[in-house]
Amino acid sequence: MSRDEKSEPRDEVLYLAAGVVDVALDGVRGVLRRLPLVGEARRELRARGELAWARNIPATEAHLELLARQVERRAARDARPAGG
Repeated sequence: MSRDEKSEPRDEVLYLAAGVVDVALDGVRGVLRRLPLVGEARRELRARGELAWARNIPATEAHLELLARQVERRAARDARPAGG
């Protein structure tokens, strides 16, 4: 039994739409590969995006650095005398 025999009408519409999108994306990719300026523009936009991200988003502390500080605090706490 083939896929066509099992599929419902809504599935067929979905498959047709996905096929059309796939063909369109292949065409766009082909055009973009042939245009050298588009690749250069993409690299420029990416670099600008990374700079904007770094400038506007607060830097978070590295995960291992956070863990090391927790271990350090626990060790300092455990080293203190019980009454003190």
